[in-house]
Amino acid sequence: MAIENMYGTNYARLHVVVSSSKACNYHLSPTPGQSKMGSCGRGGTASVWVTLLLTAALHPMASTSHIKRSRHHRDSVTSDSPQTTHITLLETNPCLVHYCTKGRECVVENGEATCVCQKQCAVHRRLVCGSDGHVYPNHCELHRASCMTATDITVERGVHCIKHGKGWAPSVQHTNLYFNQFATAVPEQETHDATTGTYTQSIPEAVQVTPTKDANFLLTSDVPPLPTRTEEANYMENEIDYGREKGDGVLYDKEDCSMQEYEIMKDNLLLYNHARLMSQDNHSKDYLVSIMFSHYDSNNNGNLEATELNEITAQERLDSLSSGCSLSNMIQYDDTDHDGKLSINEFYVAFSKLYSVSVVSLDKALEMNRLSARVGDNVEIKCDVTGSPVPPIVWRRNQLDLSTLNEEEIRVFSDGSLYLTRIQLQHAGNYTCHAQRNKDVVQTHILTVHTVPEVHVTPRIQSKRPGEDATMLCHVAGEPFPKVEWLKNDETLRLENPRKYQVVGNGTALKIRNIAFADTGAYMCQATNIGGLTRDISSLVVQEQPTPTSPNEERRFFAFHDWGVSVYEPSTCRLYHRIQSTDIIPGTQEYVCGDKGVKCSWGRAINVANRYVYASQPERDRVIIISKVQMVVVDVVSTDKYPVELFHVPHLDQVWILNWRSTNNTGIKTIQVIRDAGQKRKHHTVHPESIDGHFDLVKGLFIPSPDQELSHYSFKYGYATHTNQRGLYKLDLVNLRYTRSVDLTPYNCVPAQIQFSALYGLVIMQCLEPVTSRPTGQLILDYLTDTVIGTKPNLPGIPYISPDSRKLVTLDRTNSGATLIVQEITENGLVFSFDVKTTLNISDVTFYPSQTTHSYDIYASAQDKEDILFLNLLTGKVEIITGVGKAIPMKLTKWNNPNRPISGSGLFGQYMVSPASEALFVINGRSRTVNCEIGAVNHPNAIVWTTLKLH
Repeated sequence: MAIENMYGTNYARLHVVVSSSKACNYHLSPTPGQSKMGSCGRGGTASVWVTLLLTAALHPMASTSHIKRSRHHRDSVTSDSPQTTHITLLETNPCLVHYCTKGRECVVENGEATCVCQKQCAVHRRLVCGSDGHVYPNHCELHRASCMTATDITVERGVHCIKHGKGWAPSVQHTNLYFNQFATAVPEQETHDATTGTYTQSIPEAVQVTPTKDANFLLTSDVPPLPTRTEEANYMENEIDYGREKGDGVLYDKEDCSMQEYEIMKDNLLLYNHARLMSQDNHSKDYLVSIMFSHYDSNNNGNLEATELNEITAQERLDSLSSGCSLSNMIQYDDTDHDGKLSINEFYVAFSKLYSVSVVSLDKALEMNRLSARVGDNVEIKCDVTGSPVPPIVWRRNQLDLSTLNEEEIRVFSDGSLYLTRIQLQHAGNYTCHAQRNKDVVQTHILTVHTVPEVHVTPRIQSKRPGEDATMLCHVAGEPFPKVEWLKNDETLRLENPRKYQVVGNGTALKIRNIAFADTGAYMCQATNIGGLTRDISSLVVQEQPTPTSPNEERRFFAFHDWGVSVYEPSTCRLYHRIQSTDIIPGTQEYVCGDKGVKCSWGRAINVANRYVYASQPERDRVIIISKVQMVVVDVVSTDKYPVELFHVPHLDQVWILNWRSTNNTGIKTIQVIRDAGQKRKHHTVHPESIDGHFDLVKGLFIPSPDQELSHYSFKYGYATHTNQRGLYKLDLVNLRYTRSVDLTPYNCVPAQIQFSALYGLVIMQCLEPVTSRPTGQLILDYLTDTVIGTKPNLPGIPYISPDSRKLVTLDRTNSGATLIVQEITENGLVFSFDVKTTLNISDVTFYPSQTTHSYDIYASAQDKEDILFLNLLTGKVEIITGVGKAIPMKLTKWNNPNRPISGSGLFGQYMVSPASEALFVINGRSRTVNCEIGAVNHPNAIVWTTLKLH
């Protein structure tokens, strides 16, 4: 059979004729220089090892006649001639199927094949330099000596023989002229000794071929033939004077490096390194240049200086690569930015014109590319890494190949471009591209995603008498954070008179003192950033008899307690409505909680679309739906056993339910989903896609919070954890299925709590050890790729993210109290701001709009004291609100509810509510005082705020 092995532009053809009565199959490696064993069938097997010829013709001067001098043709069992080698398979001789390494031959001892040192080698002239400093007549003698002395003797590769003891090192010029004068390239004849299973080679003296005079020819062979010391002495005496070459009667100064000589030097450098650095590794040619750069960059600073190039020239005697150039001349010719050193890109470009290696390049000015897009845009990013031929491009984010994401919004096209559709804030960050087979030339694209500013003011309209003061509040959100200013009737407000106008903080409020009729007008809070300009208007009417103006909206809160649900107005603490536990649910014969004397058991309660309040009843295996307007139960949804946790996904109009399987939060759980949760219809649950046919493998469910101001720039995914598994399963919220898993085993992390930042796409999780539940710190994931981008092993505690996604507060409970660690969320990750230690055992935390910034502050309730802690997240200022009643005893709380929850009323909301054991306390967040106490409420726990639009 005939086998062709392609490598570069040339090929070697190997003909093998097998004489056997059995059918044989030969499995040959597609990789040059490797071998595979063939097998024969029909009741028995016999094998023959066939080594393919490595044809690394890297220079245009290389020819097939040159290739035939490769050492593979003398040390292997194949023939390099175009003639057919006949191999007789003698099953009676075990040596025929026993492979021996170079320098050894097979002998039969006691009927078994054994490898021993080769007794003799064929006499042929092919001098080769050994690593022990000796020159051997041929490769066979070198390997035989290695076997006899039991030492590892290798061939000194390259264009010279490094000087050892009595050895010598001719330059390329020496060897070239030697070949012109002495050498013959002859086909070697090979004979087979059937008794020993060995092959011997000899050279017929009648056949001679004169090789080319080009120095580059030598580098196409592994090691050039070397002259004897006498020949060397004669040559050096007659032809050469160390570095000065006689050519056409002119002495050429080696210091003079012409462009032609420089190109020859680079070409020879590639060929030399291919033999030296890549002979043992099956790398592609386009990988060679990166190996060379790493090899030469001895100080690992990413640049090649002249000292490094001179050192490697001396160490490897590379001055023989060219008659006039050295490696340091690369800085002279290819230092395009003239900084006195070569970057990896400049090094690659230096070889880009040589056909013998596929080289990728990138303009230094394009190594970093900054681009900006607005939320919702489609963006195409081109990779400027080029090559000849054009290389396949790989796009990465946080080292993850983006083509493996299988995301509709992230596509890598065949032309090497990256296409991002419907961009969201989490798409911001760094994207890199490089050639598929070369990771050293990398272009980094820094994508900034911005939003149109959002502006909200209150009140919408107000009427005042002359001489009174007026206050208008403004809250702004956006990325980047907008510039905020106040205008009156489209004109910039003149703030020269501080007694008239006062702008609080960075525009959070405008106060107008001693108003007059001329102050009537439309006051605009204006926000501006790269995404655009947005305004919202607060109108002021000044008149002698003010027109009574009602608020734009009214806030109420639903309090869930032992005997039902009560609805209150916070400023007057007036009771609006009460749903008794024994009320019959309309359209059914069921009670709200049970028969008389049966207390209500509440899991969680949430506001859905500001239309309904959903509340879970774990002990009744159902979720009830209360109309915000009618304040009655309008629907009951049956669930799996013990529904506890509820999660609202506004942009998909879903409610996700995590069902426990026991009352003490042990064992595996299930997930259910209520679709069209905000619609007026009969609701029911569905299960998401199962895992291996099971719905009951879940430990925890984590859904992005709807309270994030920027979260309507949609989150598509949530996460689930499985019992005692160190990892996450990513949930497609739209299609209710698992998309991929995230292995957190290297971080010994079972996520206990997870928070999502709409800004910069960060996922911050609290990690625990499996089984022991020992804290192992925090992990930060990239929401887009699920790659770990940060670890904080010394930061235990529960993470909380502010609604504007700019602050992360970690609550670390200790035996002596608690510590609140405040970090800022930036495009470069989490930046520590400060921490606050308190002796209070904190029960729950809520965010409250700041009065001086467009961000938020913290209120935290105490487990065992009548205190609430206030923390200014900008300044670190701490205050304590006292006298808020005794908390519910811990033993009376169920379903992992805090014993003293605290709940804020949202943007522009003035009040918060924190239940005590037998009362509700309403706190004024602006004055940080207790507004009122509502008594006669048994063990209130869940609090849900709603807003009633009045206009």
